[in-house]
Amino acid sequence: MTTEETLLQPREIEMPAEILAEEALRGGSLGAIAPLADAPGDARRAIAFVASRYPDKFPASAVATHCGLSRFQFSRAFHATFRITFREYLLRYRVRAACQALTRDHDSVTAIAYAVGFHDGSYFARMFRRYIGMLPSQYARWHERPDRSTVAP
Repeated sequence: MTTEETLLQPREIEMPAEILAEEALRGGSLGAIAPLADAPGDARRAIAFVASRYPDKFPASAVATHCGLSRFQFSRAFHATFRITFREYLLRYRVRAACQALTRDHDSVTAIAYAVGFHDGSYFARMFRRYIGMLPSQYARWHERPDRSTVAP
């Protein structure tokens, strides 16, 4: 095992959208930049839409329609409100869901990838590594280790 593998630990995914959405649910201000910011109900609907349908394949225009906005208005409002694109939010959400599944389920990595909305195992592995810093299989093995300080070979 190399030194790099010994020091490998998963990273946390930053989710500013969740933080801001939780603030909106508590009645906090999302700022006055765009339609979603002006109407926390729309922000809640967008976040709730993802939470309920993230495993499905759907275009951002479906979420925009769900929020009562055009695709363009939705994209600009989402980015202005949450400081990330809708696509980026959806990717992060799916990777976080995969992390949860990898620690509690004993399904294959491929089955988990499909269950959280990825339809290409290679793309899933690349996105997972981008956000978490290790492959999904390494992440699952890391969570199985009692000391969790190294990645299993």
